[in-house]
Amino acid sequence: MYPHLQSGYTIRHPTENDIPAIITVIREFDIAETGAPDAYSQEDILLDWEELDRTRDIWVVIAPDGILCGYATLTPEQKSDRIFADGYVHPVHYGRGVGTTLVELMEARAKEVIAALPEGPQWILVNNIIANSPASRALLETRGYTLTRVYFRMSIEINTPPPQPVWPQGIVVRVCDEGEEDIHRAYQTIEEGFQDHWAHAPRSFDQWWHRIPREQFDPTLWFLAYFGNEIAGAILCRVREDGQGWIEQLAVRRPWRKHGLGTALLYHAFLTFQQRNILNVGLAVDGQSLTGAQRLYERAGMHITMRIGRYEKEL
Repeated sequence: MYPHLQSGYTIRHPTENDIPAIITVIREFDIAETGAPDAYSQEDILLDWEELDRTRDIWVVIAPDGILCGYATLTPEQKSDRIFADGYVHPVHYGRGVGTTLVELMEARAKEVIAALPEGPQWILVNNIIANSPASRALLETRGYTLTRVYFRMSIEINTPPPQPVWPQGIVVRVCDEGEEDIHRAYQTIEEGFQDHWAHAPRSFDQWWHRIPREQFDPTLWFLAYFGNEIAGAILCRVREDGQGWIEQLAVRRPWRKHGLGTALLYHAFLTFQQRNILNVGLAVDGQSLTGAQRLYERAGMHITMRIGRYEKEL
C-alpha cells in the first residue's frame, strides 16, 4: 500500500492523545536539523487541526515498536489558491521511507481536495522545509517542486543594554489596554502593514485574532505607536513556552515608514524584554521582504539562526 515505507511501519490518523508524541517528533526533528528546538504546545497543534478533517488531512506514522515517528498535515487556503503541506520525521527513522510516504499522502489528498472544487485557477501545493537539509531538498526537487522563497528565523542575545529608542517627532508609544478598540487597531495596523508582503492573504479580524496564542497573550507586550489620534505602527510580542521572547508581528503604516519608527519599536521591545530578564528574543521574517525587514533586524543586532525554504508545485 505504501511502496516506499519500510516493512513494519504503519500509517493512521491521529487523536488528541497523540499530541505529546507529535510534539516530541517535531522537537527532535528541529534539534537534528537546526540544533535547537522550536516551541510547540498542545494549543498550537489543536489550532493547526481546527479547520482540518482529522480523518483525511492529518497523518501519523507508527514505527514497528509502536512509537510515533512521523507527522504531517495538509491545509487548503482558498483565498490564495494554495494548499500547505507540513511534515516531520523523527531523526532516528530517517532513510526508511517515512518522509517520502508522507509527501505522497499529502499530494494525493491535495488532488482530492482540488477535484472536489469548482473549476478555477491553478492550485499550488506549498511545502516549507529547513533550507539547509540536503535530504529534504532532494525529496521535493525530484518530485517537481521549485524553491520560490527563503524565510529566516532571527534572534538576538541581549547581553548589554539595548540602545534607547529614538521616536520620530510627534510619535507616542503605549501598551495595548486589552480593550476591543485597541485590539482592532492593532489588527488594522498589522493587516495594512503586511499588504506589501509577498503572497499575503488578507485575513478578517476573527481569522487574525483566532491565531493569537491565548495562553501567551500579554497586552503589556503589545506596543502601539500613535501620532495624535492616528496609529502609525505596532509591535506585538509574547513570551513563548521555552521562555524566549518572541516578536510575533511588527508593522509600520506607509506614511510613517523610512523615519526610524520600526527600529524604535524594535529597541523598545528589546528593552522591555531585558527589564523582565528575558535575554533571548527571536522572530521570523521573509528573506526577500519588500519592506527591507531583514536589514532592519540585522542593523538592530539580530542574526539568522534558521533558513526555511518555501517549495511549490503546480497541481
